[in-house]
Formats: sequence, C-alpha cells, structure tokens
Amino acid sequence: MIMNIDRVFWWVSWNIFLAVIPVLLAQAVYRIATLKDRNLSARLGIFILGFLWLIFLPNTCYLITEWRHFLHTVDSSNMYMRFQQNPSLLPNLMLYTGFYTCFSAAGMLTFALAIRPIAKIIKSTGAKLWVLGIPLFLLTSLGVYLGLILRYNSWDLITQPQQVLNSITVVLSRPRLAATIVGFSAFLWLAYIALDIWIDGLLVRVKLEPSNSVI
Repeated sequence: MIMNIDRVFWWVSWNIFLAVIPVLLAQAVYRIATLKDRNLSARLGIFILGFLWLIFLPNTCYLITEWRHFLHTVDSSNMYMRFQQNPSLLPNLMLYTGFYTCFSAAGMLTFALAIRPIAKIIKSTGAKLWVLGIPLFLLTSLGVYLGLILRYNSWDLITQPQQVLNSITVVLSRPRLAATIVGFSAFLWLAYIALDIWIDGLLVRVKLEPSNSVI
C-alpha cells in the first residue's frame, strides 16, 4: 500500500495546524493572565482567547481517532493477510503503523500542552483543579464526537451555533451515546494526567522547573 504523498502531506499539515492552535492560544491566555496589571481589555482578551481555546481544543485529541483510516486501509487492502503471505511487505506495514502512531502521539502531546498553561492559571487562583477537569474533558469529548461523527468544524460553533446546539441536545436525549462520551472524557482525563506527569519528568531530566499542574 503506497500512500499518496501530496494528499497525505496536506491532510497531516492541516490537522497538525488545527491541533497547534489551542496550544498557542493557551500560551497567549497564560501570558495575559500573569500580567501584573490586568485592565478591562486584558480581561476581555482572556475571555475571547479562552473561548477560542476551548472550541479548538478537541482538534488535538481528535488525531487519535484517525486510526480508523489505518484500520480501514488495512482491511480494504488486505494488507495484513498479504504480509503473512509475502513477508517483504513488512516495511510498508511498519511504515504505515509508525505514521499513525506518530500522528496520534502528536495529537495527544498538543492536547497536554494546550491544557497545562490553563491548569497553571487555575492553580494560581487556589481553585481545585478537578473542578476544571470535569467540564473541560466532558466538553472536549463532546467536541470530538461532533467533529468525528457529525463532521462539525470548530468554527461552526460561531458560524452556525443553533445547529450545533441542536446536535448537542440530541446527544443529551440518547443515554448510551451520552455514556460513551462520558467514558471517552474519562479516558482523556487519565491520558492527560499520564502525559502531564511525563512532561514534568522530562523537564526534570533537562533541569527545568516542572509545573506540577496535574488536574
């Protein structure tokens, strides 16, 4: 199986770009929030950037759902069965697997990096971080569903808010679907904690100060 390089390049670039946006927004919010003198404009900036951060955040962990393309390709092309009959196809299979592994890892890394600065802000106020975690991961999980299944984009919440809200209402009326979203939010929370600890450990290794921002 040979991937279309041009198509894959633009697809990967676009998805990585969307995943990096909340990381940059989180850094911007953190810089403004840590200013000594925050006037009305600064507070308004925090609100606007924070809102944009929230609606773009699902684009990070969304990347782990791209494994569905891997499974579809492996199944439709009989890649694994062909490999069993022809071991020379192992490099192709390994390359394809490695590509999706790195792609998913990039998504989860941006997911953690996008949350850490906001967690620092919350912690500095003395608030309990789990109070942020419950709505944050639920909304992120919901956002992944809206993008993956209903094919909404982040900006649709601004351009067609009523349609998005109607779709959310439908989710609330379907208990099994709602339970699945809650379950995925729990997975995201655990994944974030693990990544946050790993990043802190990495910072210690390179002799930088960890943030201790586990939600």
